Amino acid sequence: MRFVSKRNEVTLRNGLVHKKVKDPQAAALEASILRDLRGRGVPVPEVIACRDGLLVMEYLPGEPLPDVIERGGYDPGAVALALCGWLAAFYAAAAPDELRGDVNGRNFLYDGMKIYSVDFEGRGFGPKARDAGRLAAFLVTYGTCDAQKQAALTEAFIREFAARFNCAMDEILAERELEFAAMRLRRHHTA
Repeated sequence: MRFVSKRNEVTLRNGLVHKKVKDPQAAALEASILRDLRGRGVPVPEVIACRDGLLVMEYLPGEPLPDVIERGGYDPGAVALALCGWLAAFYAAAAPDELRGDVNGRNFLYDGMKIYSVDFEGRGFGPKARDAGRLAAFLVTYGTCDAQKQAALTEAFIREFAARFNCAMDEILAERELEFAAMRLRRHHTA
C-alpha cells in the first residue's frame, strides 16, 4: 500500500510504514524528532529503525484528516477538541515558541477519538496563532462533501484553539489569510 506524499516514497509493508527520504540526514533528523516527541508523550509513530534514508515506523490507527472531512460522518466539535488536544501535547513537549509547522491536514490522522501526527521533516518557531491559522486554512479547503460541516469544524477549531492557548482570534484569522495567499501562490506555480 502506498501513501500520498509529494516528496517521499511512503509504503506500508508487513504492518510497518517505510518512508524513503532522498536525504539520509533528513531521515535521521525526523527520526530524532519523532523519538523525542514520543518520549515526551506526544501521539506520534514509534521509530523502529532509520538508516540510509529509510525511516521505518509503526503504523498508526486512523485516516488522514482530509479523508475524514471528505467522507463526512464526523462530529466537528469532537475533531476540533482532538486536534487541540494533540497540539497541547506537542506544545507542552516542544521548545518555547516551537511550532508544529507543517500542518498539512494529511499529517494528522483521526481514529474517531484521538489525533496522531506524522511527517516531521523540520521544526519552526513563531506564534502559536501561525499553526492555528495554517491548520484552519487547510481544514476549510479540503473536501467538497459538506461545506457547512467543514465550516463548523473550522470555526470550532479556531474557537477552541483561541481559548485553550490564549490566542487572539484576529491573529489566527490573519494567519489563515496568509496561508490562503500562500496556497494561491503554490497553485499558481504548479499550474
